[in-house]
Order: sequence, then structure tokens, then C-alpha cells
Amino acid sequence: MPVSGRRHRALTEDNARLLKENAQLLRDLATVTATLEARDDLIQVLSARPQAQPVKPLGVGYVPAADLRASEDARAILADRLDMLQQANMSLPGVAA
Repeated sequence: MPVSGRRHRALTEDNARLLKENAQLLRDLATVTATLEARDDLIQVLSARPQAQPVKPLGVGYVPAADLRASEDARAILADRLDMLQQANMSLPGVAA
């Protein structure tokens, strides 16, 4: 079916606009998906932590080296996850810096 020049131009512009909107929606979806995956990873890390067990203190201020290393590793993981979540939140549409 033949289409007039004006109609062809309008259809081409509509198509370009829709492709641009689709690309933006795909970027938004990727951002939200990354945020949810980071949240799920954080939940897994937090739920995998051993629960605090009441123990007899070994001395004032004494912390076994293995516990200290595990604690520092957990803090580093959580800090990385927090940074990722903050970056993802700031990149969401409508979120002011």
C-alpha cells in the first residue's frame, strides 16, 4: 500500500521515538535488575553470617584473630554492597543527587 511522503515521515519519526523510549526502558530495567541482585547478594551475605553465641570473655578487649579477620572481611563486603546500592539508587530516574 503506497504511503504519502508526510505519512511516511510521521511514521519514521514515531518509530524513532519508540525505539528511543524502548532503549531507555531497557536501561532502566537493567539498573533495577542490578539493584535487586545487589540487594539479594547483601541479604545472602547477612543471612550467612554466624549468629552471635554467648561466650565467656577471654580477657579485656581480646578478640581472636580469626574472628577479627572475619569481621573485617564482612565489613568490606558490606561496604562494597552499600556503595553499589547507593550508586544504583542515584542512577534511578527521579532520584535527586
